[in-house]
Amino acid sequence: MNAKGQAAVTDALFFLMVIISLSIFLFGFSTTYGESVKQQVQDEFNVTFATNALKTILYSSTSRDFDKTIYDPNAEVDYLLALVKEDYADDEKMNDREKVVLSDTIFAVLKPIADSTDYIFTITVPSGSSPKLVYMLVHTTNFKKDGPFLPGRYYRYTVDPANAHADYFCGNDVNYRGNLDIKINQLLVNVGPISESSSPIKLSVFGPDGAPGTVNAQADLIMWDPVWLGSTRDRTSGLLYETDPMDPYNEWGCVSVADVKSGASP
Repeated sequence: MNAKGQAAVTDALFFLMVIISLSIFLFGFSTTYGESVKQQVQDEFNVTFATNALKTILYSSTSRDFDKTIYDPNAEVDYLLALVKEDYADDEKMNDREKVVLSDTIFAVLKPIADSTDYIFTITVPSGSSPKLVYMLVHTTNFKKDGPFLPGRYYRYTVDPANAHADYFCGNDVNYRGNLDIKINQLLVNVGPISESSSPIKLSVFGPDGAPGTVNAQADLIMWDPVWLGSTRDRTSGLLYETDPMDPYNEWGCVSVADVKSGASP
């Protein structure tokens, strides 16, 4: 009789353990399910936005007369990408004026998220033995690093609303293959979740005999939540700059967009 009683108690305890385990699993699943769905929806939204934004940039229109807007009745309007192709065909690089025009379009399209999102826009020629960076625009939050004010405390990162962002044309006079491309990959690995969209495009070129042709290129838009890209306690070397977002590393070959617009860049 005692053996039967012990067996019954053991079975009851085992059944109770199963019920408790299932209850804990269901409780954990129910409490995290909403957050998981929310994150998936947010990720899908970000990717969709990046894709649509890239399409808008590539298919946007601009005036061929840079002193006029597309709304001017006397303006000659054409696709922005057509101007980029023509400019690249001259010397297989983009001039400052076309860089500024393209950046203005990018800023306008991404203005709804500019305050809460950092991004990189690039045009590259990835194929062949010498991949080439044609255009690179970097939009990053201008964090100010303070502290720590007491031993053992953390640094404080703030943003001045009057000067909240730093915008650069990067990749100027630097080696893209084996140098800048590695730095870009290192940055993207460390900024957290990213939303990325890519699109193949064709750029116009002239062959050695002067015959017109095209090369396969690629436009990329990569976005992420603003983070500090300088050095930290765990990261002795910064990703884009050391301590000042307005002073990126020379290896990135960056020039301020504002300086290029004003003609003050060297």
